[in-house]
Amino acid sequence: MPSAVTTFLLMGALTVTSGQSCWTFKEVSALCADIDLQPCDAGEYRLNDDSCITILPTRMNFQEAQEGCQLVGGAVVKVQNEEEHKRLLCMMFDTVPVQLHYWIGAKRGPDGFNWVRGGEPLEFAPWREGQPDNFNDNEDCVWTNARCWGPWNDMPCSELSSVPCQIPK
Repeated sequence: MPSAVTTFLLMGALTVTSGQSCWTFKEVSALCADIDLQPCDAGEYRLNDDSCITILPTRMNFQEAQEGCQLVGGAVVKVQNEEEHKRLLCMMFDTVPVQLHYWIGAKRGPDGFNWVRGGEPLEFAPWREGQPDNFNDNEDCVWTNARCWGPWNDMPCSELSSVPCQIPK
């Protein structure tokens, strides 16, 4: 018999494409119960084969987030696929199990959003429905939506948010 999460995935409820729906606490809890978070160094989680995530303890604007991540030997997280998106969501859920926004390492450029580290365009971006919208023409940074679990929003870079730093390992 398939688990609730498997059934959920088969129904397409956790797709991550433009216009992603919000996930409920119960859905994220079930998803994260099936994801084995691998530790790296103390206080870090493995994101992929090449890097780990450490979560900075202070909310920061995007510039401060970039500087803070550089101080710990990394950069604001670069999420490249659905698996990393879910793993990062579960890391944040494990650390602070409330609806929480956190920075994603991408900014708006002349031709759309690009990764700050590397400069390439986002090929994977689970935007919330209606996003990015560049409200008031000043939403140039990317974070997860604070009103629901999962999808991304564009936001002013001056806002304060939690910071997951990706550190090469």
